[in-house]
Amino acid sequence: MNNPLEPTASYNIERANRLMALRVHPGFSDLVRISQSLVDEATAIAIDFAGWDAQQISILKARAQAAKEHHALLFAKMTEAIREGVEEQAASANLPDKSVREVLETGDLVRQEVLTKFSDLEQESRLPGSY
Repeated sequence: MNNPLEPTASYNIERANRLMALRVHPGFSDLVRISQSLVDEATAIAIDFAGWDAQQISILKARAQAAKEHHALLFAKMTEAIREGVEEQAASANLPDKSVREVLETGDLVRQEVLTKFSDLEQESRLPGSY
């Protein structure tokens, strides 16, 4: 008997599902804007620094670069995690490759079996609801 609380998908697939849901959430665009505003603020602070202290200028430049790299890497890693989950899910499906002809023949066979079953049911002379 299957345990309904037991996970059926791998960690990568479930993470990809959660991240895809996060991407379509209305608040995701707000998150992107907040992250970009942090980059813009760090850049503005570095540009607007009025002093001549070389150490302070290099620190502000490093902070701006770190904010920009973090913004880019956050969304790149998110996209990569989604891609990995989708690829793993596709690989786990392990569907056999069939030609169009094989698919049509299988469909025809199923159709014939269903028609045979229906004809067998029609031959039964019982009235519906009677035993």
